[in-house]
Amino acid sequence: VHPDFVRRLFEIEIPEVAENVIEVRSLAREAGYRTKVAVSCYDTSVDAVGACVGVRGARIRSIVDELSGERIDIVRWNDSLQILIPNALQPAEVEDVILCPMLGRVIVLVRDDQLSLAIGKKGQNVRLASKLVGWDIEVMTRDELDEQLERSVTAFCEVPHIQEELAESLVSQGFFSFDDLSVIEPEHLKELSGFGDEECEAIVDYADAESLRIEEEEKLAKAAARATKQYEDHTGTKTKAVTEPGIKTVSDETVTAVDSDEPEAETPSVESSDIVDQEEVEEVAAEEEAMEEAESREEPPIIQEAAEEQRNQSE
Repeated sequence: VHPDFVRRLFEIEIPEVAENVIEVRSLAREAGYRTKVAVSCYDTSVDAVGACVGVRGARIRSIVDELSGERIDIVRWNDSLQILIPNALQPAEVEDVILCPMLGRVIVLVRDDQLSLAIGKKGQNVRLASKLVGWDIEVMTRDELDEQLERSVTAFCEVPHIQEELAESLVSQGFFSFDDLSVIEPEHLKELSGFGDEECEAIVDYADAESLRIEEEEKLAKAAARATKQYEDHTGTKTKAVTEPGIKTVSDETVTAVDSDEPEAETPSVESSDIVDQEEVEEVAAEEEAMEEAESREEPPIIQEAAEEQRNQSE
């Protein structure tokens, strides 16, 4: 459903919106689940959020009913991202907002007890907030940020031509991964490093290659873990799964029976290729990609019910 559908509902149910007293500044929606709407009013005597909610929630309830119970968050708009982003992430409480303009990223710091609330179920709250404000929002605790900074500086120091001072400068600008570094604008890198075109190109090429390598290793490790689980479920045996990047199959460990009361007997070693070979790993990876693609096309329950009802009526 097009987001403007919700905008039109606001114009119908809320007179101040129809009369342009209140303006819908931004809207982010996952149809059938949740919508965030940012509103503002130039008349300081009018509470934009309160007017949209209505007396005892009457106005917003009418819109929710039209959307078959879809959740709607009314957000108070502000031109300052330092204020708008905490508003967009409500009901979570935000401690600090760190802007990284070079990447269009915002790091939002929250307490441990607010982390899951800020992210939301399946990441929905932070995802909609990102769409609403037009910046990529990354939510973490202060301890997680400190650990990330340390890891990133260590990793960047491995890149040719990058010394610790430059690594710290890059990290302070919000470049946390090789994937981030691979898309840095050459002019920005020159400004930060003082290097020429040749050195900057070498840095970006290295970061790009490392980013692709890490992505491939993570994909293979995930596929290997799933293939191992399938093997264990099928045979009723246990193996030591491989979780470290760069390892593509189950480690060469002895396979033993589970919860056996029999005395332990010498069990022959089973090679990893006998358990999960490369072809099987790639097959599982392909299955995962197909499943993810299917899930992305899956319609929300509310839309599915509407479509079913329409088919029944036509019959």
